[in-house]
Amino acid sequence: MTLAEAMDRGCTGNLDALRLVLAGGVIVSHAWPLALGPGTVEPLAAQTGRSLGGWAVVLFFFLSGVLITASSLRKSSRAFWRARALRIFPGLGGAVIVTLGLAMLSGATVDWAEATTWALRAVSLVSIEHRLTEAFANNPYPLVVNGPLWSLFYEVAAYGLCALIALLPKTLRPYCILFVLLVAGLGQFWAEYLPHRVATSLPLFFAFALGMVVCGLRQQVRLSWKTGLIAIFFTPALVAPLAIVTICLGVFFLVLSAPQIQLGADYSFGLYIYGWPVAQSVVWLCPGLDPLSLAGLSLMATMPFAMASWHLVERPSSFRALKGARA
Repeated sequence: MTLAEAMDRGCTGNLDALRLVLAGGVIVSHAWPLALGPGTVEPLAAQTGRSLGGWAVVLFFFLSGVLITASSLRKSSRAFWRARALRIFPGLGGAVIVTLGLAMLSGATVDWAEATTWALRAVSLVSIEHRLTEAFANNPYPLVVNGPLWSLFYEVAAYGLCALIALLPKTLRPYCILFVLLVAGLGQFWAEYLPHRVATSLPLFFAFALGMVVCGLRQQVRLSWKTGLIAIFFTPALVAPLAIVTICLGVFFLVLSAPQIQLGADYSFGLYIYGWPVAQSVVWLCPGLDPLSLAGLSLMATMPFAMASWHLVERPSSFRALKGARA
């Protein structure tokens, strides 16, 4: 079966399950520095040069490249941005309020000016401030209230790139995507000489552009679990960006070739944006936890927040986006 056939038949439910696993992987990965302090080596970092959470974020961007590209080609520019905004910002707004509340319960001494400034910077994504005065002050990783929000700026920037390419003539789109892939790929070899935000963006945009390529070749891409296993097997022996190619394609092929799962709900975004502040709260309530214990407790404690976010905020917003697309 080709990827195009799988997408046309709606056989992509496993991707919801994969996103859920990836969001959980981010929570597990962050349990190490949250339990032991900044600078603690996270799982897989020493073996692969990228932590479990780092690989999860790269895979998130690859999946977005595949799915968002397909969306941008189906929808008008206005409908595309409406759907993206309603998918991200209502849930993010709720997480910002909850994060602020949890931080204040932990002893944060913020006035209205600091709280408002922090919330506005978090929602704007451009210049996120991760710290609040005296928040989680006695934790091993003090003051930082919601670290993972950093990636959302790059996610929205990737959407902008995708929307811009969708406006180009069909004959030019493949060349633009390949140009982005080439620049982001080669740039990773000189990342240490580049500004931090540029260096951070390169593997993410490379993964997103790779997803765009896969989407563009969906008629030719044949899903095979054997190909997926082979690609994953060779990943540890490769350097970025080749390792990003093999892990993204390997996991993607493997997941879509497996028996289909329909979850009926997408809790992945909620897990991602609530995982850090909930884990900080767990550490504050139960000091001295080891990383594995913190990872397990954080996953269990974050799930109710993710479920509430989906059913009360994200899902209603998604319906509004769908109604807007049909109007």
